[in-house]
Amino acid sequence: MNDRKVKKRRALLVTLLCSLTALLLAGGILLLAANEHHLFLFAQRTGLFQRQIRVEEGEISSPLTKSLEDWLKDERVSLDQSMMLVNTEYTLKEDFVPAISEYKTSGVLMNDCMKEAYARLSEAVTEEKQVKLYVSSHFRTPEKQEELYLEDPLTATLPGASEHQTGLCVDVYVAYYAGDGFLKSPAGRFVNSHCHEYGFIIRYPVYGEDSTGIRFEPWHIRYVGQPHATVIQKNRLTLEEYILSMEEGQWYEAQGYFFCRQRGENGLTLPEDFSSALISDDNTGCYILTVTP
Repeated sequence: MNDRKVKKRRALLVTLLCSLTALLLAGGILLLAANEHHLFLFAQRTGLFQRQIRVEEGEISSPLTKSLEDWLKDERVSLDQSMMLVNTEYTLKEDFVPAISEYKTSGVLMNDCMKEAYARLSEAVTEEKQVKLYVSSHFRTPEKQEELYLEDPLTATLPGASEHQTGLCVDVYVAYYAGDGFLKSPAGRFVNSHCHEYGFIIRYPVYGEDSTGIRFEPWHIRYVGQPHATVIQKNRLTLEEYILSMEEGQWYEAQGYFFCRQRGENGLTLPEDFSSALISDDNTGCYILTVTP
């Protein structure tokens, strides 16, 4: 091989290496930009949430601090499981006991805190769209969750990481429209747009996969109650973003409710005067207190 051919091959190799390096650098820049964009959107959404509804210091009148046990002696205060965050990072404790019972006589097991709200949502679907809303999946035992995970680990989550074990969620459908096809039905679109009015959220929204780790599931609705469902919906947040963006000890106000995320190690603080208060363990080491003035 003469020197000219050797030089041409060396030049071609150098060109290819330079091109490959440029592509790798461009890919890295794009990935970094995508991550920064996601972080910006997360900060923008949670920042909007906090700016809109943060309560200034002093607006909560005469706060009182008591232990959880002492607060539950007050007839105005109740405890439920509505604000639990359950995922692969915040898994359920081994001794967790869901507050579940049968929904009407359907055979469907739901968390007690959501049954009334689900009845109202179901009635609204029938009234607005003239179809019946059905449940395809509801409460699961740890054993059932493990069975599903072993069958399909790409779709099902590990036992302890599924909120189906809390009874706080249901997978819904209407005749001829289930799964991804649910959104093709008028009823599916109604549920996705209006379920927050009844205290539910689309737990895995189309914009939330980076946060939840789970693709869009328009059929999977999760109960969180008010005002949380509407704040989450209006600010395009995931449950992860919503709960973890609350500053511990900071009070917020929305739709006539006050709410606060507190650690609870030295007691829980509520205003002295209020009509009712709901306390929920959020499964991250804190409680979320929702107060009706």
